[in-house]
Amino acid sequence: MPMLAYSTYELTAKLFDTMVELISNNNWVAVDGGAYQSSIITPAINGLVVPSMALLFATLMSNTINTLRQRQMQIRTSLNIEANDLRMISVMVDSMPSELRETKNHLRKYLMQYATRVIAECRPGLSFNNQRLMGSIDSEINGFLQVLNTLGITQYSTIFSEVYDALTRLRHERSVRLSALQSTYPPLHYAILALLGCSICGVFLMETNQELLIFLNAIQLKILWAMLIGTFSSLAVVNYDM
Repeated sequence: MPMLAYSTYELTAKLFDTMVELISNNNWVAVDGGAYQSSIITPAINGLVVPSMALLFATLMSNTINTLRQRQMQIRTSLNIEANDLRMISVMVDSMPSELRETKNHLRKYLMQYATRVIAECRPGLSFNNQRLMGSIDSEINGFLQVLNTLGITQYSTIFSEVYDALTRLRHERSVRLSALQSTYPPLHYAILALLGCSICGVFLMETNQELLIFLNAIQLKILWAMLIGTFSSLAVVNYDM
């Protein structure tokens, strides 16, 4: 994007100037290339407009990235805890007596199905409605508990106690993970960020809309435009990745 912005700056500036002329419908021509117009409007732009937009954009972007980062870390933490608990439950199931072979196989199937569910729930682009259809409350843990409750708890009390504790942690971490997955910003939030970024770019084009300035400092303006577009593109990629 920065290289594309650098190579297309003159065309972009010319299109912006043409659009401004069409909107303003002036019946006169600026003989100084727009320098006087720019000097008049610059105090208003730099005094109130640019600081307001820049401050709002920086605040929203900082809060957005920080919130999305915390959400990402919470999801990863919950996944690691769930994986450890699943592994521990699997070991506990394997340690059950050999005469419970059919029950152990049944319990292993529930664990495999739950692991498949976790992978499906963490797929990119999975909406809240799809999670609800998949059963955000009902899961294979309920079936696992039903099978476990049919066994005699007095004979294998130690194993059962460890399994019940692990299942409790598993259900808790699953609730935390699903809550984090469903806690996203609305599309309007990102639309506001995009409008603020486009407004800042428009202000840059407005302040540099001078033929003499473009003629004398074309390379410098291209570099500044490329830096501006590159910064906003990088922020957009970071938000999309999170």
